[in-house]
Amino acid sequence: MKTSKPAGLKLSNLSLLAVIGILSIGILLDGTLYNKAPETSAIYPLADIESVEAHNDDQLILAIKKTHGNWLQTYPASAPVQSLRVQPLLDTNKYNQRSYALNELPQAEIFSDPITLKLNEAVFQFGTIEPVSNLRYVRSGERVYLQPDTVLPMLSAADNVFVDLKITGNVDRVTIGTTIFEQPDVWSDLKAIDIIGKKPADPADTSIKIQLLENDESRLLTATHTEAGYTITSENNFIYLLSTTTAQSLGLTEFLPQEPN
Repeated sequence: MKTSKPAGLKLSNLSLLAVIGILSIGILLDGTLYNKAPETSAIYPLADIESVEAHNDDQLILAIKKTHGNWLQTYPASAPVQSLRVQPLLDTNKYNQRSYALNELPQAEIFSDPITLKLNEAVFQFGTIEPVSNLRYVRSGERVYLQPDTVLPMLSAADNVFVDLKITGNVDRVTIGTTIFEQPDVWSDLKAIDIIGKKPADPADTSIKIQLLENDESRLLTATHTEAGYTITSENNFIYLLSTTTAQSLGLTEFLPQEPN
């Protein structure tokens, strides 16, 4: 009985082997060749943005700076900042897919009353909306870019739109004086309605100390009742304003005078 010989390699198989060989050589020569992240272009080569400013008619309306890796608002009031809220401002430097030379557009009409954004020393001017695309004209240098209209709505919102109003995270225990709250759910993820500035470390005579156990770490807050209302001062001396309803739910109205001195 005769045994049949195995069929030879077809042309398609040879082509496949050639492709595999080329890829293997490429991997051996440069192991990162196929793992490189796609490069994203930007208007300016800003490696690390440390400061953000917004101006309206040459008047400062917002100032944010990065300190020890964290964003801090320095104007209109000193306050911690939500990093996610800052990102749309930083993204202004990334949207360059659609652009025009400045002399191609009626710049006097488009930028008659611009808002200016500064990322480090890079300057961007925000003009009117392009009616067809609903994108905003943004000028930088001698180019005008069409960008999503996210920055101006944020700058036009409330003064604390960038402010991080969160006071606490997951709280396991609260101690006020000799009173211990073993199930202090109401103290977890506590948020203020505003931040009303920063004060020296010396508390008022009517203040009370609040000891928290938060995520297995101890924290010390200070609560008081002022003309502005019930407030909690954090370790970094930011003064968080609470609503009266929140102060009542926390039990602060039982520990603090009802009328401020």
